[in-house]
Amino acid sequence: MSASRLDLHLHSTASDGSDPPETIAAHAAREGVEILALTDHDALDGIAALRGPAEEAGIRLISGIELSVNEHGLDVHVLAYGFDLENAGMLQAVTRWRDARRDRAKKMLAKLKGLGIRIPLDDVEAIAGGGALGRPHVAEALLRVGVVDSLNEAFQRFLGHHARAYVPKQTVPLDQAAAIVHEAGGVTVLAHPGTLNRDHYIEGWTQRGLDGIEVWHTKHDASAVKRYRAMAARYGLLMTGGSDYHGARTPGVTIGSVAVPEEVLGPLDEALRARRPVRARR
Repeated sequence: MSASRLDLHLHSTASDGSDPPETIAAHAAREGVEILALTDHDALDGIAALRGPAEEAGIRLISGIELSVNEHGLDVHVLAYGFDLENAGMLQAVTRWRDARRDRAKKMLAKLKGLGIRIPLDDVEAIAGGGALGRPHVAEALLRVGVVDSLNEAFQRFLGHHARAYVPKQTVPLDQAAAIVHEAGGVTVLAHPGTLNRDHYIEGWTQRGLDGIEVWHTKHDASAVKRYRAMAARYGLLMTGGSDYHGARTPGVTIGSVAVPEEVLGPLDEALRARRPVRARR
């Protein structure tokens, strides 16, 4: 059985996961998960596809997305929850972010071409299956043409930070991304802070639009959970958690495999209710 009835961080083929969104509800139901947030990278397409199957399975679906922002020269991931999926500003921003991902993929392929490795953009888009393009799709293309023997090798040799074909993301500052999410009636949560090793910035980020912190995560051990619980209490932040499931791309991780306490739901729902007047004005 699942370790949790809720999972507020997972990905589908709408970004860099391996499972189509239509199959996630059935998978979650088998694991005993009843509350989900699909948080694809810079993409909302999967939510519409998941909504019907989730309703049939009796699963509550919370709108979600994972955004990349740039702070202090760092690539920081921010989860957004509960926003209006029809908000024009949010939809326009997601389109811009998605287009930036495609442009980044083209630049990576150009660098690979300079290294003598020719991979058409069409091949990478076919691997993505209509999802928002990301490095995992380029890595899969490298694997398919036999340039590398594993996805890890693709990142180590070509696509990882400082590797030969790496291209930085086109990102926005936290306050700009947070303003878009807040205007759409949602809240912002710092994703997997334990992987950043930049805890000293978090207090300042709360002044720049950060509403919460992901306390429970696949890569957070017990000491990290304790640390971020205390930090959330100190700065008055919401607490969330999730598996960061990517299907076959995260071996050993299943939907609901991170034990997220249900105590997070009350404050999250309260914060979203407080934002409803924002949605009502539009």
